[in-house]
Amino acid sequence: MQIAHIFNELKPKDKKSFIDTQLFEIDYFKSYKFSDYTDNALDNDFSKKYYHALNPIEDKSIISKYDDEKLKRLVSTLADDLLLISGDFWGIQKFIFDGVTTSKASKILRSRSAMVQLITYAVVDRVKKAFEGSEALLFGAGKFMILAKNENIHKIKEIQKELDSYFLKNFFGQNGFILSSSTTTKEKLLDQKNMEEDLLALGADNDDKKLNKFDLLNIEDDTIINNIFNEAQKDDAICEFCSKRVKTHKVDDTKACGVCFNEIELGKQLSKKPYVSIFFSDKLESKDNILIITLGNQNYYAKFEAQVTVKGDSFDIGSEPYFDYPKWSLKSHVPTDSNKEIKDFSTLSEGSSGLMALKADIDKLGDTFRELYKEDFKKFNRLSREVEFFFSDYITSLVAKRENVYTVFAGGDDLFLIGEYKEIVVLAKEIRDEFYSFALEKTTISMGLVMFKPTTPITFVSKMADEAEKRAKAITVDGKDRNGIDIFGVSMKYDEFIEIEESFKRVTEFLEKESDDKTALYYRLIELCDMKENINQDIRNAMWKSKLNYLFRRNVKREDNNSEIFTLLSNLIEKGEKFKPSIFLKIYNNRDKKKEK
Repeated sequence: MQIAHIFNELKPKDKKSFIDTQLFEIDYFKSYKFSDYTDNALDNDFSKKYYHALNPIEDKSIISKYDDEKLKRLVSTLADDLLLISGDFWGIQKFIFDGVTTSKASKILRSRSAMVQLITYAVVDRVKKAFEGSEALLFGAGKFMILAKNENIHKIKEIQKELDSYFLKNFFGQNGFILSSSTTTKEKLLDQKNMEEDLLALGADNDDKKLNKFDLLNIEDDTIINNIFNEAQKDDAICEFCSKRVKTHKVDDTKACGVCFNEIELGKQLSKKPYVSIFFSDKLESKDNILIITLGNQNYYAKFEAQVTVKGDSFDIGSEPYFDYPKWSLKSHVPTDSNKEIKDFSTLSEGSSGLMALKADIDKLGDTFRELYKEDFKKFNRLSREVEFFFSDYITSLVAKRENVYTVFAGGDDLFLIGEYKEIVVLAKEIRDEFYSFALEKTTISMGLVMFKPTTPITFVSKMADEAEKRAKAITVDGKDRNGIDIFGVSMKYDEFIEIEESFKRVTEFLEKESDDKTALYYRLIELCDMKENINQDIRNAMWKSKLNYLFRRNVKREDNNSEIFTLLSNLIEKGEKFKPSIFLKIYNNRDKKKEK
């Protein structure tokens, strides 16, 4: 099955034209056949088939073009003066990683990522109930945009107070949710060509509120901090999962705070149940229902089931093709054992030299969004959905093919994976190539990869991966930046990394024809790379070529065709630091093969 998408319509700076009919192959959806459905069936069922959170897809493409008729119907029920309300879940990285102990990480990281989506959904529902007739235009990755009547704007402040109270009480101000707003008109929205000023005003309001995240002087519940502080002073009172809140709930042979308990239960249910229903109640529900967030006197819950039995907004989060309820990519992929229990990170690297984290996002996506602000809000909306689809749906389907890769988060334009290092390296190449195809070679993705042991603190891993990604994005060659990869602390263009990998593969296949134990030789190659890099510091380092010649002749039998391999190896060492990641990977790989024997 193929789709045309927004990248067909992005104009490159050099004004070169692209073929309008360029299409992207999506293997993940090949099981769905359009021929199985009549036109009437499409009208009735297709909107549910590829439903993404709040906005159903109502035409015959997988990624919907924005439904103009639906927008017209929505605007017709509202006044001429409209209100754009945006939500921004800030501090998501801290929300996911902070306080997580290494031994408990696999049980809680993916559920925290899913909780971001569930909280965002609950906040959207709260805003929609406060503004009658409103509807979400955008939703995903901790952000949303809602269209409403320009009235009762004081309700935004009321909801913001509820959010501030919840996040201060449960997360001590390290994370939160900002609500921003700006006005627009029915005419502008229907035309969709003159939205730039109003959208920029919305962004400016968001930026201002980020500088004053909590209105502490107007917090109604002044006991929030005092009560928690008094409880925390008791002996053995702190949660063993987050090391921040007071423990209150039994989890296996230990205790957890209420927040971590919900996150642990969420992680278990995500891996086992194919349906989720979201509902709210002013009562405390049983522990089978997972508390998402409390806003005012309303508790939002998620109930995971094998079959839907409760009233609420119900979704199919399973990996099977659409059957009855709208699909929502909430689950992502985490490796489980035969009992469907989430594997520990130590299990993922059994028999291997270690784990590797991969962090990636799209290059200059913000610039692209700003250009679409000016051109057409419809295209801006489409691009947002398509990017969300690629990371949360398509990439997840690729990850699911790997036995030892754990999805921390995949949504918006962000991706964070942890897994056995060889699988991560292969997956990194696949993801980059798939995205380049998806973007019709018009934009790129950069990624940072860091290797670590299962005992490494997960917060430290997150920081290392974040720094590696930043270094990858800082790469500039011939005036062109981004499209980089940083691995083992070495940054280079992605294409150069692949070129080195392919060349070194030819070298190692030749060297290991007679004996695969060339570890000592590979370590000497690292030394020669260091010599090449430091010629200016010590002129004796210029002898690296003669040392390479001696090393090569000593390890290789005289053959007529080995001069080509020597030249190839010499050219690789000319690259200095950039050659070392490929050598490291080969050393680790050979070490793992010895363990298998």
